[in-house]
Amino acid sequence: MRFTPSTRIRPPEVAVRTLLCWALVLALLPLLALLLPLLALQGRHTRRTALRLPEAEGPSCGQLHPPDGAVGPPLHLLIIGESPVAGVGVTHHTDGAGPGMARPLAALSGRSVHWQCHGHNGLRLAGLLARPLPDAPPRADLVLVMMGVNDTTGLTRLRRWRHQLHQLVDTLQQRQPGARIAFAPVPPMHRFTALPQPLRAVIGLRARQLDRVLRQVSARRHCPVLDYGDPSDPALLAEDGYHPSAAGFAAMGERLARQAIEKLPDLRQSEGEGGMPE
Repeated sequence: MRFTPSTRIRPPEVAVRTLLCWALVLALLPLLALLLPLLALQGRHTRRTALRLPEAEGPSCGQLHPPDGAVGPPLHLLIIGESPVAGVGVTHHTDGAGPGMARPLAALSGRSVHWQCHGHNGLRLAGLLARPLPDAPPRADLVLVMMGVNDTTGLTRLRRWRHQLHQLVDTLQQRQPGARIAFAPVPPMHRFTALPQPLRAVIGLRARQLDRVLRQVSARRHCPVLDYGDPSDPALLAEDGYHPSAAGFAAMGERLARQAIEKLPDLRQSEGEGGMPE
């Protein structure tokens, strides 16, 4: 067998893992075929009976200050994505994702935080790419992307998901040059108790597959993933048992802010510094 310089040789462990994955898929195919009618029935029933909450009211942007006063220049935070970014789960954006992250981020960074949420309920990544991204703030310091639930339930192909993630990073780098880009993980849908079993397990498996691809793209594009813990605690969920409540957004925002400072330490403004590090 002749090899050209561009021929890729898979390491033995990669080949073994690939074979094991295919063997598992083939072994599960009969079971999946038996489950398909039940999964379809559960999916239709869930869509028909699920409580549908509206997007949050009020301005989707604002400003929050650190408790001890701002030390450095303002930090501009732009959050883009699906229903949590649109504030589904709370009545007003003041209890949503923007302030939930901006408040602890201001305290941790020592900078006032201008936040803006650009989200839409039911959005897939293809839809996000088709919508015009906001020009304001004129220069975002941090762009957080929160996507994955609708691509999971919509069965977006992994190859398409990967391509669209790269496309989104390219677009953001063009529209917001100099901004740090970060991703929130695809939510652990296997813990969403509002979904019945076995639908929850199947959807959860798909969510983990999308999350794995997201982390691969994030690592390749040097865009950190900011984990936010377990969002499935009933005390942190809205009345639909699916979206975060005000307490859920606060807990999620606290974790996201700490992860942002830990993984992007240049967001912190030390006392005596005159501006952002170059």
